[in-house]
Amino acid sequence: MSLNRQLSTYLDLIRVVCALLVVLSHLGHGHLVGGYLWAFTAVGNEAVMAFFVLSGFVIAFVTDQRERSMVSFAAARLGRLYSVILPAMLLTLGLDAIGQTINAESYTNSRAFSSSDPLADYILSAIMLNQSWDVTQHFGSNGAYWSIPFEFWYYFIFGSFMLLKDWARWLCTGLSVALAGPKILVLLPVWLMGVAVYYLLQRRKPGHWALVASLGSLALLTWMLWTDVTGFGKSTFWGMTPNGLPWQYVVGLCFAVHIYGATGLAQWLAKPFLWFARPLALLSGSSLALYLFHLPIIALVNAIAAAQGRSVYTTAAMIILPFAVAMTLGYWCELQKKPLRARLLKLLTKAEQTRTAVKHPND
Repeated sequence: MSLNRQLSTYLDLIRVVCALLVVLSHLGHGHLVGGYLWAFTAVGNEAVMAFFVLSGFVIAFVTDQRERSMVSFAAARLGRLYSVILPAMLLTLGLDAIGQTINAESYTNSRAFSSSDPLADYILSAIMLNQSWDVTQHFGSNGAYWSIPFEFWYYFIFGSFMLLKDWARWLCTGLSVALAGPKILVLLPVWLMGVAVYYLLQRRKPGHWALVASLGSLALLTWMLWTDVTGFGKSTFWGMTPNGLPWQYVVGLCFAVHIYGATGLAQWLAKPFLWFARPLALLSGSSLALYLFHLPIIALVNAIAAAQGRSVYTTAAMIILPFAVAMTLGYWCELQKKPLRARLLKLLTKAEQTRTAVKHPND
């Protein structure tokens, strides 16, 4: 299966909308923008579940169509992640230092700010062990980073199983599972829903019923979120507690069904999608940057507002600056992805050649 331009553009739209919802969910907390966005606090976790499903779909596609070796797969995934993660760490470190100088209390009172050892936070986050087993950490004010190691380990569990052979497959898959730990593995089924959608699309082309199911799944998800918002997070839906594990599974299933039927929807809206294909691709390319840059920026502006008083200017800055930085610094990060991937590919290829030479010295 190849991704046609219409479906690719629609997936870009989903990615952009989910990143936007995550930002709005964080802006909706407390006094940040006067409480006007409080309703969006109910959609942050759901947007992350959508990211997981979308990620599973895309990774299934690239391992099937593009990255057929573990070396090329690892280089591409690491290049994609660290081209944004490393700048995000530097940005968080710098903005947090400035913000704490202006008003340290605004950081200590924030749920998004890590109160543990900063050095350990950054090291564990850099090597993707900050959510493994009983560890629950992130670096500085970047609370959104919690989901990144989830995706990282999903990449390498799936990639190891699909691309390696014989004992290497089981060793690397088992090692990835062991390093990830149960907290990460419990949401793996949500990610695998995206994988399942990709392979289902290969076997069965969706008909009209799939489009109906796609729209119905969005209606169900909207109903669930409405119940959550109107109940202020304290109500249940069919016995499910908002953001509990069954709730997350159902949210993931809704998005998986929607993506399956979205192939028909994308064809139906082919012309509008082609009109917006280029700007959506640009925005989608900056979505990871927006996800990882927005909280440190919000924290800094909040520190300024706490020290000097809140105004329409601080509110506007809190809303506008994350998007402005994501579209500028994030665009630069996107440009670094291919060179970083090329360097990693060269390094990993050389390591693989060395390993083969040691294993077969007479060949």
